[in-house]
Amino acid sequence: MKTVITPKMLPGSRSSELLQNPDRGFRLEVYLNVASNKGIYEYADWNAIDALKHEVSLYREEQPTIAQVYFYLTDYRDRPLDQTAFQNMQAYFDAINQLHLKALLRFAYVWDDANPTRQAATLSMMKTHLQQLAPFLQKNRAAIYALQAGMIGAWGEWAFRSRERIDETELLKSLLVNTPDDLKIQVRYLNIKNRNLNVDDAVSLSRIGFHDDFLIGIPHIWNTAGKNEKSSEYQQLLRDSKQTLVDGEMSWFWANPIYLKTPFIDPVMMVNRLVKGSFTTFSLAHNYQEGETGSFTSTTWKNELKRAGVSEEELPSGGSLAEWKDVPITPQILHDHHWPFQESWFVDEKQKPIQRNYFEYIRDYLGYRISVKSIAYGPKTDIVQVILRNDGFAAPLGLDRISLMVIGQSHQTLGEANIPKASLVSGQDVSFVVPIQRGQTPISLGILLRATNGETARVANLAEFADGINWFAFS
Repeated sequence: MKTVITPKMLPGSRSSELLQNPDRGFRLEVYLNVASNKGIYEYADWNAIDALKHEVSLYREEQPTIAQVYFYLTDYRDRPLDQTAFQNMQAYFDAINQLHLKALLRFAYVWDDANPTRQAATLSMMKTHLQQLAPFLQKNRAAIYALQAGMIGAWGEWAFRSRERIDETELLKSLLVNTPDDLKIQVRYLNIKNRNLNVDDAVSLSRIGFHDDFLIGIPHIWNTAGKNEKSSEYQQLLRDSKQTLVDGEMSWFWANPIYLKTPFIDPVMMVNRLVKGSFTTFSLAHNYQEGETGSFTSTTWKNELKRAGVSEEELPSGGSLAEWKDVPITPQILHDHHWPFQESWFVDEKQKPIQRNYFEYIRDYLGYRISVKSIAYGPKTDIVQVILRNDGFAAPLGLDRISLMVIGQSHQTLGEANIPKASLVSGQDVSFVVPIQRGQTPISLGILLRATNGETARVANLAEFADGINWFAFS
């Protein structure tokens, strides 16, 4: 007789157990001046590693596992990197590893956007630096979640005028050549990919991801594919995003009344964008609590408001992410919008309903959220069938490996199977088969979700979690 096991889902009261899952979720934003070993902006007088640790302390409750790391090469804009630069960068990565973080890495030159050409480097020097950085990136590959193209313009964001001063095709090719083959490179705008790579260069195209900035709910010209949601470019972005890593950040909180004429961003519009865009990571530094944490923008918002003709009284008391903690979300809302979720997320361990909000939904469903739907085997078969489901916004493409293992009565491995990460698309049940030794009786199934840095992920079930593996008993 065929045996079918239906594992229990993780109750919503235990959602915090999944926050440490790697390669997904909320992220930090930190900076290193590679010449001085100091921070930038509000951390200009800080040792950069101390600043990193301080940022981690500010967001202990959110437990981010990824930090967007800006390495500013400003002092080397007209000369090669020296030993000091590499010592400072390596020390920073050592700290990243000690803190069990991964870096969403970006190299940039211009931090003073008021004088962008003064700090800019030439294409020749950028290529020299990338060639120098190649061994360093390979050495630290395990601690890098993704690389953002960077280099060009203020903050390495490829602003339009800065792109006109550089042969961006040459730079993108240099980025691809001098970085590990399995490392995704996120670009700021879709047309960076479309204009600079040949349509038949499948390998290079597959490495391109996106970082979509200035997300304010409504489409904006500064978004990755512009503001026309009906355009072919926008539709391409949605398709391409399903097969790559996508990062996002909102505007600063003080920009809300300038660009939206409202204190806060609409959470429904934002979640819809995150779901449709298959977002894997999202900034905690923007539109949350930057007014309290002393972000560099807090020193300039008064001038920004004056230029826009907005009074200080119209400034919101805090960021949209904080506001969304008070905006309820329900199963009916999620069903109506066709947003992915687990029903068990709305109950505690005693199956009593618990209230949820938009902040929690974004926090818990960014990237992947994998669960085991069923495990089946029969005494006359030599396979174990496993059905997995991903209720997150995106496939777990950042992970290094996902594998299934079946264990026998003598604790020996009866069979193993690797799972293609791209197969675990959002909102679908996916069936996998593990061939096992004929005539053997399986007693447990193990599921390993491992990141490049060795960190492992829990599934959204009630399961034993030992040695980084999720275990399910067959009895």
